[in-house]
Amino acid sequence: MSGRLLHLILETPGCNSYELLKEATMEDSPLPIFYLPREAEVDGKQERHWERDKSSQIFELSLFGEDQADECFLFLSHKIDLADQIEATIELFNQTDNFSMGRVLFFIHAPLLLEPPEKLIDWIDAGAHFSDAMLFTGRNNENSSCIKTVQDRYYNMRYPMESFILGKKNTPWARILDPTPRRLSHVFDSGELLDSEELPECDRYLEKLPSGIRARIIPNPFSS
Repeated sequence: MSGRLLHLILETPGCNSYELLKEATMEDSPLPIFYLPREAEVDGKQERHWERDKSSQIFELSLFGEDQADECFLFLSHKIDLADQIEATIELFNQTDNFSMGRVLFFIHAPLLLEPPEKLIDWIDAGAHFSDAMLFTGRNNENSSCIKTVQDRYYNMRYPMESFILGKKNTPWARILDPTPRRLSHVFDSGELLDSEELPECDRYLEKLPSGIRARIIPNPFSS
């Protein structure tokens, strides 16, 4: 494994995943770097906004000479097409050896499940397809059954993805951030190790028709 470990973060609105991860790693040495979308506030030397190249749409993650971090977090935007951002991440790994793949963590704000926006479950299905772990925040008595419904969905479909309910004491962050893959999709694996049907261009959510349109569109319940 070469380069700095880069964890990919997917989240619904309201999760506060940045604050959770910053608190979980505040005693790490050296401290990690957090790359946030433009809509997020950046207020410290550990945080910076990510950019995407205007022509290629590939992520551009700035590194400075004084950075000693060996672990980084890239937060995707829930306002931008998920498939486009997954492709941009794949190309980032293809074009630089500054980073190596960590975990794909999918944070879901449980209160959102009580009154879900249209097509939410389809969007969650797509996120789960790429994720190593699904983490629920904001659990309470009213939404606990909703969490179980989501957990059971992927358990019954035999997804290898792990599931965690945050907010309890002693959250197992070492286990959550263990880079051992638990993803259903193989798009972040080395192409040399993949069968032809496992390549990114054949992935169910990344495959494109001859017209350039994706064979399966991931709806965005948060685009408006």
